[in-house]
Amino acid sequence: MMKICVFGASGYVGATVYEKLKHASEADVVGTYLKEPALFDDLYKLDVNEPESFSNFFKSEKPDVVVWAVMSGPNEHKLTDQGLMHLLTHLTPQTKLVYISSDFVFSHGDGPYSEEDPLSTLPDDHSFSNYANGKVKAERLIDNEFSNYVILRAGPIYGENAVGKLDDRTDRLSYHLRSTKPIDFRDDLTRSFVHIEDLTNVLEEMVFNNVTGVYHVGPEKKQSFYDFMKATARQMGYDETLVIKGSEEEEIDTEIPKDTSLITDKIKEVTNQRFR
Repeated sequence: MMKICVFGASGYVGATVYEKLKHASEADVVGTYLKEPALFDDLYKLDVNEPESFSNFFKSEKPDVVVWAVMSGPNEHKLTDQGLMHLLTHLTPQTKLVYISSDFVFSHGDGPYSEEDPLSTLPDDHSFSNYANGKVKAERLIDNEFSNYVILRAGPIYGENAVGKLDDRTDRLSYHLRSTKPIDFRDDLTRSFVHIEDLTNVLEEMVFNNVTGVYHVGPEKKQSFYDFMKATARQMGYDETLVIKGSEEEEIDTEIPKDTSLITDKIKEVTNQRFR
């Protein structure tokens, strides 16, 4: 029986991954959470940034596969410097790590990007630097310290997760359109949007196969936020004319990378997933 540990099993993505893996007959799955309330009764409360409790937990569980689905946004750098470092010191060469990364590791924003393209960081005073640079540092740490790993890079993740929660962006869209209020999204920011079920299916395959390396997850199609959210409004049965183009004026220290879309040919060679 394969032992799998999902760190961050109470989050938007982590909950879906945890729920999916729990139904795999060949696996014994344990998950962690930090903030109350936990989404599942059988999760283990753990602050991954606290070394002693982390060490005690990991040594007691001895997982064969670790899924790192902890998301911390503006605290991503701390999560990398502490939590991920604690994990890497405990992994053996036999333990497989599946790490969920982001298209923001390409912060120059002149995509589309392949898996082999160089990563780029943001200036320290940039409003997104903690997140983007934390992900870049995490990927480099994993690659330098470890070989038995899969890094899955994803653009914006959308859709209803395993416990019925929508991603924040679609939830905000739905709230506005239910109230017949217009909502704006930018047309100059291009991304590879991936449905949470599609991402989770890929992750499940990676947990159980022998594939390693870096993979971009998502469809071939690239869209702006404006086009994607307009199509989402239409699919949900709302008045799509309420989705309007947002302002493209920015301050330098809050400038958002323009095109972080991903070339996703490579993932099709190693999984059976077809992206919506």
